[in-house]
Amino acid sequence: MRACLSNLVNCIGRYRIGRYRACAGIIALWWVAGEVWAQSLTITLAGQSMIRSDLRQSAPQTLAGIRPLLQGDVIFTNLEGAIAEPGQSVAQGRGFLAPPEVLDALQSLGFNLLALSDNHAFDLGVTGIENTLRETQQRGIVCAGIGENVLQAAAPGYLHTAHGTVALVASASGLIGPTASATADRPGVNELRVHAGDQLNEATEDLPDAAANRPDAMDASRILRNIREAKHHASLVVVYQHNHVFEHHAFSTIFTEGMAERLAPADWLRRWTHAEVDAGADVVVMHGAPLLHGVEIYHGRPIFYDLGNFIYNVPPTLTYIEEPMSWESAIATIQFVDGKLVKIQLRPVVLNENGEGQPDVHSQYTNNQFLDTRGLPAPALGVRAGYILARMASLSQAYGTVMRVHGDTADIELSH
Repeated sequence: MRACLSNLVNCIGRYRIGRYRACAGIIALWWVAGEVWAQSLTITLAGQSMIRSDLRQSAPQTLAGIRPLLQGDVIFTNLEGAIAEPGQSVAQGRGFLAPPEVLDALQSLGFNLLALSDNHAFDLGVTGIENTLRETQQRGIVCAGIGENVLQAAAPGYLHTAHGTVALVASASGLIGPTASATADRPGVNELRVHAGDQLNEATEDLPDAAANRPDAMDASRILRNIREAKHHASLVVVYQHNHVFEHHAFSTIFTEGMAERLAPADWLRRWTHAEVDAGADVVVMHGAPLLHGVEIYHGRPIFYDLGNFIYNVPPTLTYIEEPMSWESAIATIQFVDGKLVKIQLRPVVLNENGEGQPDVHSQYTNNQFLDTRGLPAPALGVRAGYILARMASLSQAYGTVMRVHGDTADIELSH
């Protein structure tokens, strides 16, 4: 009897007719043999994946060690870079390129939802956008954030799971190249431009006397419209932003000088994420700093202001974004029951700063064994796990978030 009722609820929760749930709101709980049965959906979020090689070949032990932490109906990361086919090289673009097989490696870890919007998505120009779209589509990977035009780049991706449909809306702000933003007739990234008074704040230069930051009205309208659209067609909506815009300093200045503002979202970003939740976002997750930031619960929905790095194959020439905290991250596992947030658990992660073999300290474009095996994740344990979680708890206090640490994990207190 219980199995039959469970199957019925699964079926009803999974299918939709037009803009309406097929009776999903009618059947919320079943009393079976004195127990309450509820529809549960789990989303696992990792930091950004700046991956350069097929880890199944270059570092198979990493997959075995981290895979147990990536469990759930939805497992999410951001692919930081562009796919390059054989014969294509950095001579045609910038340095953050990866072979198609990195997608197979991510799938082998369980990732089934990818954000593709970031400042390196256009590192091979239009060719890289087309490569990435083609290779993800061939593998059946649900993704969002880039497209053949701005409508496609802004459109939600829909992942159908056994426990409901999850939508993804993805964008990027700051350090987006002048031709990397998708337009009506140009492939590219779904960009959220940020204005500081009457000038754009692209995080490329210091703007000491500029007015307060605000999202571009047209970009904001497009993103919020797609969040609302996704809400009509999905059980839950995940909204992603790859952000490099803090206040009025260039991104490079902030990190070269170790400014305190690198550790928290700017006021404009908090207001913007609240608007995204108000539009229908159930989870907001960000990368870009790339450091851990705090977590806020706004109207019963979690906002992860930055989850740092999950795979960080960063070249040793980019020293200004390397500090001890860059090699620490966290995986967040979120459980919803009948659309209500019931649990958030955080598991800290550490990345290795030194890869195997010899680094090329003169070029950011060299792809070698050192780079392929650098910045790979492993579970943080013991004292280091405690330090990472304690720092994250401290960063979250400003938003009224209470985090309870239990050994190598932490739970966020939720009001019910």
